[in-house]
Formats: sequence, structure tokens, C-alpha cells
Amino acid sequence: ARVDHVAAGSADDIARAARLGGRLNKGTFTSPVKDFYLTNPIARASAVMAECSALAKSGFKQAAE
Repeated sequence: ARVDHVAAGSADDIARAARLGGRLNKGTFTSPVKDFYLTNPIARASAVMAECSALAKSGFKQAAE
């Protein structure tokens, strides 16, 4: 794959996927990301992102000032 390049699609590929069929289950969609603020090594090394993660886990509860 090249940067800043979109590969051409094929109508045949879409038709082939449509023929696969299958069933959808009734489950809900969920995010595989457990902690958005710590999703990459740079964020995990950041004190600011660690604080954001802690705030998100606590529900952003803080005392009124």
C-alpha cells in the first residue's frame, strides 16, 4: 500500500461479498477499546494522558468549587 493512494475497487468484489450470505446476530455493537486515552505507546508514556484516563474511569466526578 502506498501513502496518499486509494486503490481502485472492483464491482466484482462487492458482488462476491454479497453472495457470501450469512446471518447477523442480535448482539449489540461494543468497542474493543477499553481505555481510549491509553491506546498507543506515546499516550501510555504521557502523564497528561494518564490523568485523562484516571478521570474517565472515575466518571469525571469532582467537587463543586
